[in-house]
Amino acid sequence: MKTKENNHIYDTIIIGAGPAGISAGIYAIRAGLDTLILDKAAWGGQTVLSAEIENYPAVATVSGPDFAQKMYEQLTGLGGSITMEEVRGLDPEQKTVTTGSGTYQARTIIIAAGLKRRLLGCPGEKELTGRGVSYCAICDGRFFTGKDVVVAGGGNAAMEDALYMASYCSSVTILCRGTQLKGEEALKSSLKKKENIKVLLGVNIKEIRGQQAVEEVSLDSGETLKTSAVFVAIGFEADSSFLGKIAEENQAEGAKMRIALTPEGYVAAGEDCRTNIPGVFIAGDLRTKAVRQIVTAAADGAVAALSAADDIMRM
Repeated sequence: MKTKENNHIYDTIIIGAGPAGISAGIYAIRAGLDTLILDKAAWGGQTVLSAEIENYPAVATVSGPDFAQKMYEQLTGLGGSITMEEVRGLDPEQKTVTTGSGTYQARTIIIAAGLKRRLLGCPGEKELTGRGVSYCAICDGRFFTGKDVVVAGGGNAAMEDALYMASYCSSVTILCRGTQLKGEEALKSSLKKKENIKVLLGVNIKEIRGQQAVEEVSLDSGETLKTSAVFVAIGFEADSSFLGKIAEENQAEGAKMRIALTPEGYVAAGEDCRTNIPGVFIAGDLRTKAVRQIVTAAADGAVAALSAADDIMRM
């Protein structure tokens, strides 16, 4: 298969530039590997959606965007870079990655694609996305300064979004489908200190309504709430749809090796971050694991990169 840049073969290609991908990049470069990092959007992954990060060792508190920028600066300070291209094809057996501009080849592959926000799936959500429906409070929050907004969710992400929005909005209502909020006690305590945050338990958004923008939400309890925005924070799901599609394409082409995925779309691998295919590693939240935090994603990145370096030394 012809590759871009005169058939140049990288030591490792890293798919994704979140905490796992950048960590992998830092360790790979320090190990002397010729490294290519690809991401379809921007560096930082889900960290850029966090208003404040308070649980990363040695960093008492930092905003998500600032944390992402510091990771990027550390990477570039070592001579690394991030190529903004979406991965459209992956042959795990041949270790080739295809983007819109060409095909890259490597000796090893590290997948660090991460997760994506889960959708509500209710009427009006898709139609009003970008017009009051948002999945990133820190990105869009200030557009609703002085307004009444709702946050859908009951975990850490929802509480973090509500606390961030409370600084700008007249009122914030958390709509939680469970009987209680789930997440860190520190966040729950912070919520109680905010007079403009209200929590409704045991409710789901049935429909989001509005003509040109969000105007109200109807709940399955029969209640209707006037609101200028709906911030969706109901958790994350595996962002491996591209792997499933690629696997099907590879199978159609007669490829013998496919990356093993769980029914939920996570890549099956243990703490060594090795997939079922030699030379292909998985790092970060997309890996099957019990705990998904920035620190565990960064740890995965380090493990995957050092394992890749070890494999290359044995080639």
